[in-house]
Amino acid sequence: MREDGAACSNLMESDRSPQGLRKAPREDGASSSDPSDGPGMRFAFVIHPISEQTKNLMDLDRDGRLRRTWGRADLLRFCAEAHDVLEATSRPMKDGQSKGPRIVDTFAGLVSSTGARAEGRLYEIPMDAQSILAKPEEALELMEQAVTDAIGWGARIVGLGSMTGIIGSHGAFLAERHPIAVTTGNSLTVYATLRNLEHYCESLWIDPAEEEIAVVGIPGSIATAVAALLAPRCRRLVLGARRASPRAIHWAERLGARLEVELPKALAEASIVLTATSSGDCIEPSWLRPGCLVLDVGVPSDVRRATPARDDVLILSAGYARVPAAMPRDSFFLRFYHGIVPSCLGETMVLALENRSDSFSIGRDLDLDRVGEIGRLAESHGFAFAEPLACGLPLSPEARSQFLKVLTRTRPVRSRRSRRCACQAVGGVAGERADGEAIDLAGLAEHAAERHARHINPVLIGLGGPTGLTRTFVRGEGAELIDESGRAYLDFVAGFGSLNLGHNHPEVVAAVASALSQQAPGFLPGSVNPLAAALAEQLVAITPRGLEIVFFTNSGAESIEAALKLARAATGRGGLLSCLGSFHGKTFGALSVTGNRGYQRPFGPLVPDCQAIPYGDLKTLKLALATHQYAAFVVEPIQGEGGMVTPPPCYLAEAHRLCRQAGTLFIADEVQTGLGRTGPLFAVERDGIEPDILTLAKSLGGGLMPLGAMIARRDLWLKAYGSYQTFALHSSTFSGGSLACAAGLATLRVLRDSPALVQAARRGIQLREGLEAIARSCPIIREVRGHGLMLGLEFHELSPTLLTNFKGFGSSGANWWLVPGHEDLLRTIPALYVQSNLLHEHSIYTQVARSNPWVLRVQPPLIVSAAQVERFLEALRATCAEWTFLSDCAEEILSKSAGEMGPR
Repeated sequence: MREDGAACSNLMESDRSPQGLRKAPREDGASSSDPSDGPGMRFAFVIHPISEQTKNLMDLDRDGRLRRTWGRADLLRFCAEAHDVLEATSRPMKDGQSKGPRIVDTFAGLVSSTGARAEGRLYEIPMDAQSILAKPEEALELMEQAVTDAIGWGARIVGLGSMTGIIGSHGAFLAERHPIAVTTGNSLTVYATLRNLEHYCESLWIDPAEEEIAVVGIPGSIATAVAALLAPRCRRLVLGARRASPRAIHWAERLGARLEVELPKALAEASIVLTATSSGDCIEPSWLRPGCLVLDVGVPSDVRRATPARDDVLILSAGYARVPAAMPRDSFFLRFYHGIVPSCLGETMVLALENRSDSFSIGRDLDLDRVGEIGRLAESHGFAFAEPLACGLPLSPEARSQFLKVLTRTRPVRSRRSRRCACQAVGGVAGERADGEAIDLAGLAEHAAERHARHINPVLIGLGGPTGLTRTFVRGEGAELIDESGRAYLDFVAGFGSLNLGHNHPEVVAAVASALSQQAPGFLPGSVNPLAAALAEQLVAITPRGLEIVFFTNSGAESIEAALKLARAATGRGGLLSCLGSFHGKTFGALSVTGNRGYQRPFGPLVPDCQAIPYGDLKTLKLALATHQYAAFVVEPIQGEGGMVTPPPCYLAEAHRLCRQAGTLFIADEVQTGLGRTGPLFAVERDGIEPDILTLAKSLGGGLMPLGAMIARRDLWLKAYGSYQTFALHSSTFSGGSLACAAGLATLRVLRDSPALVQAARRGIQLREGLEAIARSCPIIREVRGHGLMLGLEFHELSPTLLTNFKGFGSSGANWWLVPGHEDLLRTIPALYVQSNLLHEHSIYTQVARSNPWVLRVQPPLIVSAAQVERFLEALRATCAEWTFLSDCAEEILSKSAGEMGPR
């Protein structure tokens, strides 16, 4: 693919392509068609039954009765008509009725998007593909009869479909013997195949230039032309042929490709396969490597149906086109296939619309210039080539989603479009207003604390302001924060996991700036946002199997709210199960499943039927699920707010199994653990879990934009919202905003294409080993917990001696009676001391876990460097040693003093 991602067909670009469209003159010397010219030029198209079933289908509509009701809303009338035509078909045919070619369909009133007109007939000869190959002379006689009939009707061009376009020197025989233009349609078939490939590669983030491509069907005209156009645009080309014929050898040498006559070997390493043989049914799906994209042009298809079907390859029907929307669907063929036609028929239609009686594609060697020419003509008339078909049917979103998941696991894929978006140069200075007035952050910072205390949260300033724990930061870069005085701090909070990529990651900034420079619309309720659609597709590709529908939110709490509502609506149950010590958010529903009574108590009564059970207790979980009253079990793979608590081994996997067994949905809250924070992209991957619903937020916005997501199974979403009455029951005004989604796309791209995850894993090991070494030498540390770069350092409580001293000997201090939880707060002094000392003395910004303030969060951005990790460890080691010395001294003095003052 081209780096600039131009909209034209990259795979069709060729040094041999003409600069403009070359049109052959009409036989009468007139110019191309005029839209006002009556019904337009007449054409004919010759086909044969692909199988006995297709023959029977065409037989059903001898008098056109079925086509009048096919696809209409009047189902009862269709049933009656279908019965009548079946009954009529069962009557014996008249003598001679099936011995010659017959008209099986008509194309009347065809109008292109330019207003050009044409009409045509579909002739069928009574021989299938195998019979034609066995008796080509007999088939040619029937084809000549069809051509003669078409000439008599007034057709000026005849197209040949499937096997009829192969025998008789690929149309040359008929063109030489009859005063009418003949075309096989192979040029447009080649064009359509490459356009199909280009579309699929773009949508699946595949760059053909980095792939090995196998083209099967050499030295056939379609396969050879496809190979010739692909050769300079792929990493390696393999040609599959039945035998090493002189022609096949010639093309392999000419294209610098490897010729392989054993198809399993030809396909063994290919990640893209294009196959166009004349025989069909020649490729076993088991020969294909996982993650292989197959475009099958064969009629009948070259890839055999597999039982069971493989879900780790994507097999698509290629060489098809969608006719212009202006064309009526009165034809049985167009109605039955919903406007999808094989491009060999499409070429004939295009030439008729051009009023062009031209034997365009005949003979074995196609003119590559003409391939591009007919394709551009077709697109100018409104034909489209981006329709994904699998076995002749539209590609299901489930199959595509599954293939995306396979792709991300079998080989690295990159989105040129996304990278280009992020790398665009943007004029202006970040932070400037549209009118040019700069935002002075330093100036705003001068009175920020006062304004915050007045209008945002006075308690925060009242508690942290005097001690300096609440800082005013004016700039962030990578893993560093800068306050209003210009002092830099190492950020080991990372927005409680919101800054996996650090502050102002250049690719995220560039993506948002690019969206702004293109004036992307802000919010589009009830409309389609390209950025949101692209981000949803990429999330589906990287999340665990089965997750396919995305709802965008602005926070983790909103993601949980969406998940809880979906669970109740999809299951019909009311109960919601969660864990003690959990944190899922502070909105009403999320708070109801948060296992912290301190957060819940002021807002009761909460959402009914919510129950919290001990985290890691499978026995209690099993008993609760046995009631079959719970819609969902929502659980964090690691309880972050609860103090970086990890569950016992196999707990999550067994909980998932129990939920499936009980019909209770398993909601994985990956708001904090997701996107590489704990090592893998998602923490549930560690246990091989496929949750029913997964929630994301925090770092999804790249540290720049508020963005969350709920990703759910398709069937669950359809149960809850899959109708006109229900599809909008849950919505959000700001869901999928352009700037947020631009940031999300950049975030996923950085995680996918850069070494961020690998480096994060190394820093996680470095940090864990360093913390454990400190814990072994510092008795104030009780435990190191967590995974990856989501770690917690739990400290021992303040000793009873120091606690009693802080409270006062008679427990008569005012704080003891007036401040709820004062004793608990005093017990956290070791953790608070370490947090304060790291900030003031070492310029390292940390926080304790709010639901478990004995635990210091150790949660730097994933882009933290080895040197920065070592700086933190050295500072922590010194701080812990300092508190140990101080507390030991105080303990000894107080103990001796108490002993001296005791009774004698």
